[in-house]
Amino acid sequence: MKDKQTLAKSVSSSVWDSVGDSVRDSVWDSVRNSVSSSVRDYVRTSVRTSVSSSVLTSVRTSVYISIKNKQL
Repeated sequence: MKDKQTLAKSVSSSVWDSVGDSVRDSVWDSVRNSVSSSVRDYVRTSVRTSVSSSVLTSVRTSVYISIKNKQL
């Protein structure tokens, strides 16, 4: 009887360790993917905004200088 209880506890412990590892890995994969996606979206938006603003400023300056030079 003692051997059966020991075996049952061992099997139960092993199963719970395995399930715990799987759940933990799944949760971390999900968190990693979510954070990665959020960071990627933030960087994309930030770069797009920065480049857009920079290009717009450059075009405005270029147009302003061109118009000013033609008036002279």
